[in-house]
Amino acid sequence: MTRLVDIFRKFRTQERGAALVEMALVVPMFLLLMFGIVDYGRLYWSTTTAQKAMQKAARLATVGPAQCGALPASHELVNNPTGTPRFGTLCRVGGICEVPNLPVPCRLDTSTAYGERIWDEIQSLLPPGTTPTNVQFAYTHDPRLGFLGGPYTPVVTAELIDVDFDFVMPLAGLAALASNSPAVTSNTPNSISLPAMSTSVPAEDLGIGAAE
Repeated sequence: MTRLVDIFRKFRTQERGAALVEMALVVPMFLLLMFGIVDYGRLYWSTTTAQKAMQKAARLATVGPAQCGALPASHELVNNPTGTPRFGTLCRVGGICEVPNLPVPCRLDTSTAYGERIWDEIQSLLPPGTTPTNVQFAYTHDPRLGFLGGPYTPVVTAELIDVDFDFVMPLAGLAALASNSPAVTSNTPNSISLPAMSTSVPAEDLGIGAAE
């Protein structure tokens, strides 16, 4: 009888099972937190370097050949201008410079020598899986830039679009374990779409312009 009481007392005071249950509840949450910090650190790093890549791409596009087709060579005088503005007058004075037709936005074309150079310069800064088709250039007119007869100076925009970031860790599965909801695994993808990142810079007008 005494032996039985001792066995029952040991069974009643044994906490190994409770420790296993507690561990099963805590470990998924701990792993989710730890791996989440690592992967979201990667995400922050990827977005930062991708933004730097767009800054570099925009800068290269301003000092090299146009990426989306021909641009006007110089700022032309509008039809029926007010007064007789002289060449060299700033375009923002009275809107004297004509608004030209600019090429439509285009994707980075690595079949050209300069397009390949841009890609070589920025590729290492972009998230894994990014291709030249994810880099888009656009040229827009700004009436405040340039001077009459001077080199045409559009605003050049480089933009990263349609890029997904893949998490290395199985965050969706860990979230399902932590929440005790298997539906999370099927409803939550293990990747997210990065927001479009762009940089716009004005082209340079270092030329001396037309002597008319």
